[in-house]
Amino acid sequence: MLSEAGGSTVSGPVQRSFLLLQAAAASDEPVGIRELGRRTGLPRSTVSRLVATLCDLGMLVRNGDGDVVVGAGVDSLQPHRGPVHASLEDRLRPLLFDLVERFGESAALTIDTPSGAHYLAQVPSPGAVQVPDSTGERFPFHIVAPGLVLMATWSHDRLDTYFSHTLQAPTEFTVTDPRVLRGALVDIADQGHAWAEQALDLEVNGLAVPVVDSSDTVVAAISLYGPGYRLNPVDRSDLAAELAAVVDERAAIVVP
Repeated sequence: MLSEAGGSTVSGPVQRSFLLLQAAAASDEPVGIRELGRRTGLPRSTVSRLVATLCDLGMLVRNGDGDVVVGAGVDSLQPHRGPVHASLEDRLRPLLFDLVERFGESAALTIDTPSGAHYLAQVPSPGAVQVPDSTGERFPFHIVAPGLVLMATWSHDRLDTYFSHTLQAPTEFTVTDPRVLRGALVDIADQGHAWAEQALDLEVNGLAVPVVDSSDTVVAAISLYGPGYRLNPVDRSDLAAELAAVVDERAAIVVP
């Protein structure tokens, strides 16, 4: 048996898993495997194995550095007055796998949060050329395709507040002019999709469409990401409409 720093014994995968969840939940920032081992007193190999299982279950989520944060699956452990419903991530994750298989590019699910466009989940493409895994990351809205889709639903006051701050420019292709962005957002709202070409990473493009619930409210965005030489609006001009059609059909079934 293994012991915690406080002296109590921790035996069995269930107890160890909950110990890891508690350690991740108590952290104010993403935490790595080594640090989780230090905080829980568990062997690194055990931590690595259990974290992989917890990520598969949606209880933990990895970011691009491999560190973990508490995932949406933990919500199912909270007391509810009614039945426990699957999280948005749980309902739409199968769609991400289908999109990767259909279009051959990485697919991601992103939601609107006060601190940025938050990537709930990303499924990598099978290709040899990969884009970084952004699961668990938050990005300024104007530099990623799903962020632009979400911005297109904002009120004038929220846009004014956002544009009152200096906008980051990760690459030379990032659009930071508020007037240009406002015009682009009008087009995005009208067309129902957004392209982001090399705005976050050089040679990487993104295409995003909204996820709409039964009340016609945009609750998230789903995007494809890939190398610009194979994912771009010139060579794949019909892709936006095709992606929107697939997402609309599936969202109508699984998003209340």
